[in-house]
Amino acid sequence: MNGPDRRCAVLGDPISHSLSPLLHRSAYAALGLDGWRYDRVRMDADGLADFIHGLDPSWAGLSLTMPLKSAVGPLGDFRDCWSKTLGVANTAVFAQGGPAKGLSLYNTDVEGIVAALLEAADRCRADEDPDDLAALLEAAGQGRQDRLPDQPYGGAQALVVGNGNTAESAFCALKVLGVERVDLLARNPEHCDHMLDLASRLGLPGPTVTAMDQSEAAEKALIGTDIIVSTLPSGAADPLADLLNTAGTPEADDDKRLGPVLLDVVYDPRPTPLMKAFCSRPGARAISGERMLLYQAVRQVALMTGRPLATVPVAAMDQALREA
Repeated sequence: MNGPDRRCAVLGDPISHSLSPLLHRSAYAALGLDGWRYDRVRMDADGLADFIHGLDPSWAGLSLTMPLKSAVGPLGDFRDCWSKTLGVANTAVFAQGGPAKGLSLYNTDVEGIVAALLEAADRCRADEDPDDLAALLEAAGQGRQDRLPDQPYGGAQALVVGNGNTAESAFCALKVLGVERVDLLARNPEHCDHMLDLASRLGLPGPTVTAMDQSEAAEKALIGTDIIVSTLPSGAADPLADLLNTAGTPEADDDKRLGPVLLDVVYDPRPTPLMKAFCSRPGARAISGERMLLYQAVRQVALMTGRPLATVPVAAMDQALREA
C-alpha cells in the first residue's frame, strides 16, 4: 500500500537507546505504509520550538520523552484527558499541512502504564481481540475506571518512585486502576509539592513522601506496598535494589489476590537490578518499561497515521519488541 511520504520521530535526550523507532516502523510495515519513516532525534528543551517550527508539511507527528514532555506545552493545544490534567504530553500530532497548520498534544503514558500493569496481572495481552484491547486503552485514556474489564488492583497500596512527568502519569494510572493509596519515594522530597497537589486533584489520600537516602524508611516503603512503579532513569534505582537484596524475604500474604508487582519504566538493561531484587519476594512479578512503551505507542500510531485504534497492529509491534 503506497502513500504519500510522511515523517515522524521520537525526540529527547538521551535518545540513542529508544525502542520507539522499532515499534512505529513495525506498525508501518504491517499497515503497508511504505512511504512512512520514523527516526530518533536528540533534542533538548531549548531547541524544541525552533525544531518544530522548522519542519515541513511532510511531518505527521512526534513522540516526546525526557526532557520535553512539559516543554512542548506552550507550542500546541492539549487535546485529551491526561494531557489537560497534567499539562504534560508525550505525543504531538501535526494538522494536515504540517506544523504551520497546528499542533495537537496528547498523553498516552497513562494508558501505557495501565495496560502494562494489567498485563502483569494477566488481564491484558498484546495479541488479544483488537476491539477489546482498544476498548481497554480508550477507557484508560479517558480515565474511565468503570469501563475497565477487571479491577485486580482495587483497594491496593502503591508506591511511585520519582517525581517527574512519568511519575505524574503513574499517579493517574494507579487512580484508574482503583488503588486505595499512592505514596512517594523520591531523591528530592522537597520537590514533591506538585505530586501532593495532583493526588488531591485525583481524589487520592495525601501521599507519604520518603527520601531515598533514608535507608530504613525507604526499605520499609518498598516492602510494605502492593505495587511499585519506578520512574527513575537507568541506574538511578540501583540503590533500591541493594536495599531489597539486604532486606530479607517477607512472608507471603495469602489474603492478597495478587503478589507484589513492580513496573520499572527502564528497559535497558532488561531486567534491571531493581527487577531482579524485587523478584526475590514470594509471588512477586516484575515488568520492564518496554511493556509500557508498547502500549503507549499504540494510540500514538493511531493518532499519527489517522487509523482507528483497533486497526493498529499491536501483535506485530509486540513481536518486534520481543525479538529486539
